[in-house]
Amino acid sequence: SADGLAGARARAAGCRDCPIGAHATQLVWGEGPPGARRMVVGEQPGDREDLTGRPFVGPAGALLDQAFAALGWERAQVYVTNAVKHFKYLPRGRRRLHKTPAQHEADACLRWLEAEIAAVQPQVLVAL
Repeated sequence: SADGLAGARARAAGCRDCPIGAHATQLVWGEGPPGARRMVVGEQPGDREDLTGRPFVGPAGALLDQAFAALGWERAQVYVTNAVKHFKYLPRGRRRLHKTPAQHEADACLRWLEAEIAAVQPQVLVAL
């Protein structure tokens, strides 16, 4: 439900159960209709997602959009999210390089992903 998603998102925004959230720009919550039949779950947001606060808007999002087009899926009808809700990175000068989250960091976000799944109740869940 939309109420369930909004409440979970508000709680997740202040989450500091792992150190990633303290260094990220902002929470990157999922997007899509609350009753979407399909849910696609990535690993974690990237640099562009962290800066915009929206999932799959960077290079991976462009590739995902191509895959959706090939499948005949409309992105507006799919709920897209990530298992980890903040961007983990290594600073390299002015660039921020993606760093894979540790298992305990992914585990800390599991409750947020489970809240999204429970609220959306997709018929199909695709893990990328």
